[in-house]
Amino acid sequence: MRIHWFGLCAALLTLAAGPAAAQGRPDFSGTWTAVSEPAPANGGQPVRLFGQEFVVRQQGTTLSITRALGDATMTTTHPLDGSESRSRRPGRLCEADSEFVYTAGWDGEAVKVSMVAAVPPGGGAPIKREFTWRFTMPAADTLLVEATPPATPQGPGRTSSTTYKRKGPAPAAVTQPAAKPTAATIAQAGWLSGVWTGTLGSNEIEERWTPSAGGSMLAISRTIRSGVMNAFEFLCIVERDGGLVYTAMPNGRQPATDFVLTRIEGESLTFENPAHDFPKMIRYARRADGSLEAVISGDEKQKPISYVFKKQP
Repeated sequence: MRIHWFGLCAALLTLAAGPAAAQGRPDFSGTWTAVSEPAPANGGQPVRLFGQEFVVRQQGTTLSITRALGDATMTTTHPLDGSESRSRRPGRLCEADSEFVYTAGWDGEAVKVSMVAAVPPGGGAPIKREFTWRFTMPAADTLLVEATPPATPQGPGRTSSTTYKRKGPAPAAVTQPAAKPTAATIAQAGWLSGVWTGTLGSNEIEERWTPSAGGSMLAISRTIRSGVMNAFEFLCIVERDGGLVYTAMPNGRQPATDFVLTRIEGESLTFENPAHDFPKMIRYARRADGSLEAVISGDEKQKPISYVFKKQP
């Protein structure tokens, strides 16, 4: 009987200690801004591992990190049980999205997030990666982020760090719209590759599309009249968030304008951007005779414009 009660008491003590230890772990939630640091002796810029400012949301056994990535915003969500998670990284201009595979978990009072693999733009087999971030709170409202790259034949990776101060609470997460872009891959647009030429009035129009590869297709268009080029355009179609996005840069203009794929039927692609002035819709469709019809349209008061192209051998 004494052995029985001793074992029962030990079990109760163990259960009581577990929640206490969990409750002692820090809460990393908040909006964090980098502490001003002197420039390095080599004249470079201070390290900002997660940019000048980023947001952490910690809920139960999940940690989410939101940070700026160029003109886009990237959120990675990590279960803290060591299981794998994937996060999409928006591609650069005319580059398809990529994916990263992570594991994360507690290391004492620190959280360790490891990138273990990367899926290149356009898909393919994951490529093994080894990169680790470590989050600790050395003081109240102070966050230290340390990053360690993989070892090389010359030795272990050199750890760099950034200190952040809590600027305020984490803002409420933005709910993504329920509507999703039409699912498609760049291979489904592959029929558009080639050189297409046509006329509109006295204008000769040419579009040259590359074959689909790496999650994207690139093109250049030019308009010639009386032997003089009076307009040109850089174009691309890329895989984005499970669908396709058509990006147009008339006369090389920046920023580029995006049109999201809303309909795909065989060799017909419809892209839309309701917020744009004109066009709001772009459609490419191959006719039964092998020619290509391109239609651009705006609102109900704007007359659609149709082009017909023939594919060059």
